[in-house]
Amino acid sequence: MRNNGNFTLDASAATLATALHDAGYRTAAFVSAFVLDRRYGLARGFDRYDDRLEIERRGGETARALQAWLDETAGDARPFFAWLHLYDPHDPYEPPAPFASAFADRPYDGEIAYDDAVLGGVLARLAARGPRDRAAIVAVVGDHGESLGEHGEATHGLFVYESAIRVPMLLHGPRFTRGRRVQALVRTIDLAPTLVDAAGLPPLARADGRSLLPLIAGSETGPESAYSETYFPQLYMNWAPLRSIQDSRWKFIDAPAPELFDLANDARESSNLAPREPSRAAALRRAFDEVTGGSEGRIAPAAIDRETARKLAALGYIGAAVDRPAGGTSRPDPKTMVGVFNRLRGANDALRRGDPAAAQAAAREVLAADRDNAFATLVLARAEMEQGAYRSAAADYRRYAALVPSSADAHHSIAVCLSRLGDVDGALAEDGAALALDPRYAEARELRGGLLAARGRLDEAAAELRAAVDIAPGNALFRVGLARVLVDAKRLDEAEREVRRALELRAEDPDALAASASLLTAQGQLDAARLAYARALARRPDADDVRLDYAGVLAKLGRPAEARTEYERLATGAATPDAIRRAARERLRR
Repeated sequence: MRNNGNFTLDASAATLATALHDAGYRTAAFVSAFVLDRRYGLARGFDRYDDRLEIERRGGETARALQAWLDETAGDARPFFAWLHLYDPHDPYEPPAPFASAFADRPYDGEIAYDDAVLGGVLARLAARGPRDRAAIVAVVGDHGESLGEHGEATHGLFVYESAIRVPMLLHGPRFTRGRRVQALVRTIDLAPTLVDAAGLPPLARADGRSLLPLIAGSETGPESAYSETYFPQLYMNWAPLRSIQDSRWKFIDAPAPELFDLANDARESSNLAPREPSRAAALRRAFDEVTGGSEGRIAPAAIDRETARKLAALGYIGAAVDRPAGGTSRPDPKTMVGVFNRLRGANDALRRGDPAAAQAAAREVLAADRDNAFATLVLARAEMEQGAYRSAAADYRRYAALVPSSADAHHSIAVCLSRLGDVDGALAEDGAALALDPRYAEARELRGGLLAARGRLDEAAAELRAAVDIAPGNALFRVGLARVLVDAKRLDEAEREVRRALELRAEDPDALAASASLLTAQGQLDAARLAYARALARRPDADDVRLDYAGVLAKLGRPAEARTEYERLATGAATPDAIRRAARERLRR
């Protein structure tokens, strides 16, 4: 798992959850952000893996899910293992009340204080459950810190300086001395072996870390070195990756411009000693090569689909991977590109807050400094698309596709632009290219289905939409699109099944209600259709295509005055699409 979003845990890897589950523990995990979705292989070993969220949720909500599980399984005599993941201290820093006001000038600290309160509540409820749970082993650990402007980095991911990689690790339980602070170097890879050892179980198979119990007891020294890495710059920016090794005092960072820091005297890593201490830098590089085997190891990122990219971007993660260049290609040092990166973050943030013009300007600034930056190209194309500049957006999506030839999303985005420009043949061809790269690209299937239906090729359209539904059976809107095509094809029994399922998934969704009304009209149930159309319009009054169909049903029911009112509204509405306005005026003339 070398980067969030495009790596999946190897199915053969032994984990803390699999070891404890195999030892007879009941196991559960409760996560707070999409980056830990079960699709990444993290649910292995857990009886329950609670990732019921769209993008993220507050720590308090996640903690309540944990408490509900503890209450539900209270009668189970087996020991339990629970993983509670809290995500609140991530950009943007927006702590809830009362922490927002208490930490008005330090919102990141406010998020931490909030999660501290959440965790305190969990531990208090655990202690109240009885002696066995009061004796539980508890571990609290961070997976990264935040730079908060140090070395020019606002958050984390770009660098491997201490501000991002030095994290708290707190351990509590019968095997841990209360109040003891261990000064020795330790690593997060040591946590799982330590907890397995504390539980009295055999060592974790093929673990990279080691139990810290002997260190805590004073019978052994700590690990000699710790390794850190970020492949984010390479995977998303086509810049050099950064990797480091450190001992209790010295730290070496492998980069195009290598760095050496004396952490004992320079905790903020402000003075690079590599040019002045070449022999020490060389010794640490040899140790680094021993740890890494002289290579970057296995890097096999998976493709990121459109929905995953959207969710990662909503969390502030860069959502566009680049194809890796051939070995030996020189890449820029992230230290020299941090200004470009910050402007790119600004462009991404502008998109997130609904300001595509600002995103467009910022993306152009980045491209002026880094012409082949794939993510900047993608942000520019998205910003242009959101502003309706479909021709420019299509051209920039083509540039992105050239930079990232494996991107099915690039071709689908071109197809969307072309469809809005009226180039149906071009759109079908681009979605065909997307599906050649990713046959399970549901959104490409959906768009092809709609385009084919508009051309009267209903059986082909139904086949594409059926494929989309099979790929994403929980997507109500895919079922709505399929139902509409089936109604047009007079395959009403099939359409009824899809409408029923869509309404089960989203009972009051206006698109599902409109599809139900269309089906009822085709079945001759006009009064029921009228009611369904009215419900749909109550939820989405600006759905002019639905209003046109509603007026038609009113006319068929012998309610001409009501029908005329609806047609006039469409004929005179400033925002009514031209085709619908013309249809409404034609019916008024009859």
